[in-house]
Amino acid sequence: MIKKWIDWANYGIAGLIIALLLGAFLFWLIRPSEFPVSDLNPRKSTLPVREFARPGEEYNQIGEPALKLTFAPLSVQLPNLGLHLVYYGKNGRPDADVNHPEMFFGFAINKSPVPLKQGGRLYVLYDKGQIPNQYIFSPNNAETPLWIEAVSSGNQAYVGVKMMGENGQIVQEPKAYASIVLVEKDLARFGGTWEIDNIRVDGTFLVKQKARWYGIDQFIEKYGGEEFKEWQNKQRIDFGEEPDNYSVYIGQGQCLARANSRWELVKPGEDALKSPLLCLKKIDDRVMNFELWDVDGKNKVILNLIKSNEPKTPQALENSFKFVGARTRSQLIFDINGERMLLRPHDWLLFHEGEWNKLEAPEDIDAFVERKLIGPLFIFDRIERKDDHPVVFGTFFNAARTEAVEVELSQQQNATPASQENPSKRKGKEEGVKKLSPEGKILKPQDDESP
Repeated sequence: MIKKWIDWANYGIAGLIIALLLGAFLFWLIRPSEFPVSDLNPRKSTLPVREFARPGEEYNQIGEPALKLTFAPLSVQLPNLGLHLVYYGKNGRPDADVNHPEMFFGFAINKSPVPLKQGGRLYVLYDKGQIPNQYIFSPNNAETPLWIEAVSSGNQAYVGVKMMGENGQIVQEPKAYASIVLVEKDLARFGGTWEIDNIRVDGTFLVKQKARWYGIDQFIEKYGGEEFKEWQNKQRIDFGEEPDNYSVYIGQGQCLARANSRWELVKPGEDALKSPLLCLKKIDDRVMNFELWDVDGKNKVILNLIKSNEPKTPQALENSFKFVGARTRSQLIFDINGERMLLRPHDWLLFHEGEWNKLEAPEDIDAFVERKLIGPLFIFDRIERKDDHPVVFGTFFNAARTEAVEVELSQQQNATPASQENPSKRKGKEEGVKKLSPEGKILKPQDDESP
């Protein structure tokens, strides 16, 4: 029974839908295609009458209003760079410009230091191309509307922030952002590494340079003379290894500049501004303290160099010299390790490759002075008479030239007389011999003098 009622309800709904559709179709068929438009003017409407309206004269007597609207364009303000800027200190090299020192600044994200000379400008821009967006210094310091100026005082920098407005005016508002005080931060915590001649700079840099400190050069002290006066009373440091080794002579407070892959003594100034600078700060008995600066003066490394321990001249070498006798007043005969050798005052004998050799050629003498030839040295200083006997005075130097031993050689009692000496046993030629005088001058050979 219920099923029949539901079926009749569905039939009724379906019939109603069909009737509505037919009615809509018939209405569409009989609707007019045109609509008439009236030619009459539209009826006028009037505004409502204001209840409190007053005559215009009364409004004019009111005067200035209590509130007045004015147009105020958006103003440009300074960014708060104090949240981003970092001060790394100023150029600390001894040859830095004291009146216009360079200061180094970076940002909290981009920590690479950029120099700013006092009295100059450092231009800033906001880089939206980086993630996160950040302030950076303009590449090559190209002009931008925003820049900073700074003055250093102690470990602080007083930074002025300025910006150019649209109409060319200088924006310095708000004042709290226009003047910033920054305290110096240690660059070593933020900076990367740096190199000199492709050698990484760290506490072992002098070891990598094969540096050896020998102290005062006793040979230069005694025989350098006026020509080598600038080397006297200085500390000698040897760099490198043979055959490219070289020596420098430096005193406390002096500096070495890097040029042509060598260290050279310089006076801090324009000649050294484009080179790394190695300055001797302190000398103790066993240790030298240096400061090594990079070219910009933003990186500094403290270096120590320990004094080298060099052996003294072996006693056997000193005892190998025997004064046999005189051939002339200026030519003496020596027995050196069983060989006879004819020597004159100011002759040099170098112990090299296991034997004593006389330094005769000027290039050999220069090589010894410049530490290209290394070995123990004997210099025949002079001859005097004591108790009616000739005595030879000479000086032995060890290979490092840090020790000078003066000796006196008396004539051997049982030596063969000079007149009976076999000339074939003599070693060395007198022709062309050049020697260094105690005054540091190169001497020509002396003519023989008859006894």
